[in-house]
Amino acid sequence: MNAMKSQKILTSLVIAAFFIAALLFFWARLSASLLPPANSDIGWSVVPSSDTDVGGTSQLLLQESKKYLAFEFKLDQRYTYPYASLGLVFNDGKQTNTLKNLSRYSTLRIALRCKPANDLNFVLYSVDEPLTAATEFQNLRPSLTSFPCGEELEQVDINLSALVTQEWWLSERGLPPTDTAYNLKQVFSVALVNSRQSPLGQPVRVEVTQLLFRGWHPQRLAAALASLVLASAMLVFLIYHRYLGRLLKPIETHIEPATSYQPLKVTAKKDRDKHAVLQYLAKEYTHPNLSLQQVMQQLGINRTKLNHILKEETGLTFSSYLNHLRLTEAARLLLEKDTASVAEIAYSVGYNNASYFNRIFKSEYGCAPTAYRKRETDKQEEQE
Repeated sequence: MNAMKSQKILTSLVIAAFFIAALLFFWARLSASLLPPANSDIGWSVVPSSDTDVGGTSQLLLQESKKYLAFEFKLDQRYTYPYASLGLVFNDGKQTNTLKNLSRYSTLRIALRCKPANDLNFVLYSVDEPLTAATEFQNLRPSLTSFPCGEELEQVDINLSALVTQEWWLSERGLPPTDTAYNLKQVFSVALVNSRQSPLGQPVRVEVTQLLFRGWHPQRLAAALASLVLASAMLVFLIYHRYLGRLLKPIETHIEPATSYQPLKVTAKKDRDKHAVLQYLAKEYTHPNLSLQQVMQQLGINRTKLNHILKEETGLTFSSYLNHLRLTEAARLLLEKDTASVAEIAYSVGYNNASYFNRIFKSEYGCAPTAYRKRETDKQEEQE
């Protein structure tokens, strides 16, 4: 009953640990939505741009919507590098541009569709130095990635740590091609821009229904991972505990061992002490940690008297009598439990070390446990 109760308690603790880990993971998750605009978690304003500032005739038309972003662009066929961009410039909620720290976010999830289908660029503009009133847009570091945009609404996850700084921008500023690091702690804006695969001279409509930054809170994530490791360790212990219980159960015995005490007629304190000692050892000998000190404490008998009782009644010392009880029971189980291994039987009668059990069994019976089982089994078959 106590074992079953312990297993139930342990199972409840494991379930509770995994539940707490799940809650911590949920708590550690970070998100910031930019749509719909009225409920955005981060302040921003729309800044459309195109190549008209440098002599091109590409067009971008923003379409009004309270729930999502919608715009249409048409690229100049005659311009060498036509472009049209819809930028979201971050602000403090009061139309004052400000840098945003996006370092805690790992991805930006975009739900969008394009008609006709084509490829778009996602561009993140960051600054290497603190933002000042004199900071110009052309000095912002553009880091981008391309992704396909189909005619059906679909989600795209942008990895914010895997963007690429353009070589032309590095070359114009005399920076080496290896200087591709960008600072997610100082982000000025993000933008959706046409790519070289976008059609020329043809209207392209883009609808964006979701812009969601996603990431993890570092300290909370560490707590969640630690909780998960603890829960997993508890689960492993529970599985081992149950497995060991099932392993030993078939060879547990509830009958008296082959060598047991005989009921004594209790007529005096001396007789009562003998009865108590022999009864206690007959019932407790299978406990692997049973010791002379433990018997003395449990029965309230000193060492000299305990040894005298055993010597008088059995002719053996405490350790020799304990081994005699265990080995006698082991010999019986070897024949009765023919499917049980030697190690299992050793554990069931109180030995934690199978090698030690083999050695003292051979000393008592003149052969190893496996040989004893075969010899006695053969004898029984011959008699039958």
